[in-house]
Amino acid sequence: MIYCTSVYEDEPTHQIMLKIYDLFPECILESRAIPCYGYGKIKRQIHAYNSAAQHGYYFIITDLDSRYQCGPTLINDWLPELRTSQLVFRVAVHEIESWLLADKKNFASFFSISEKLIPLKPDDDADPKQTVLSLARRSRKREIREAIVPIDEYAHTGPGYNNKIQSFIQGYWNIDIARKNSPSLDKTIRSLEKIAKPQGSMV
Repeated sequence: MIYCTSVYEDEPTHQIMLKIYDLFPECILESRAIPCYGYGKIKRQIHAYNSAAQHGYYFIITDLDSRYQCGPTLINDWLPELRTSQLVFRVAVHEIESWLLADKKNFASFFSISEKLIPLKPDDDADPKQTVLSLARRSRKREIREAIVPIDEYAHTGPGYNNKIQSFIQGYWNIDIARKNSPSLDKTIRSLEKIAKPQGSMV
């Protein structure tokens, strides 16, 4: 069994990581969770995480910073030195919300919007969180609008944003469908598959 330390920006990202672990029930378990509340702490600590991964597995997900054109560019800039084999460092393109939008049918059902409004290629969306907010404004459910949409120009999201997103991930989001429509999610899952395969062969 492989025990992973999870490092992430926010709780919705953590819930997605737990869903990914669920794909490998006989091979991978979370041993520790480190919330970083944004990318800043991950960037500052990435060298320390790389060193720590010599002694155990670390699974890290961050969003693609707007200054970078692609995930590999960000990873190579943050961590130019040789990466420890037990460090799985992946980037959600462009934000973790693109992975949620990749399950169009269930997203449309949960948030009560037309499936036709959801981008066909969510990884190409430069601001998927803003897309989620825009879609929520068109929701047929008042509770969705009140939870997701910012209450004024000073708020980035609505007061119940994280709770609603987490409820969707935990109860409705189909990761198998989503990975087919999001290359960055699929690459992330494949990174875990690489470390799980040797373990699975021994089970």
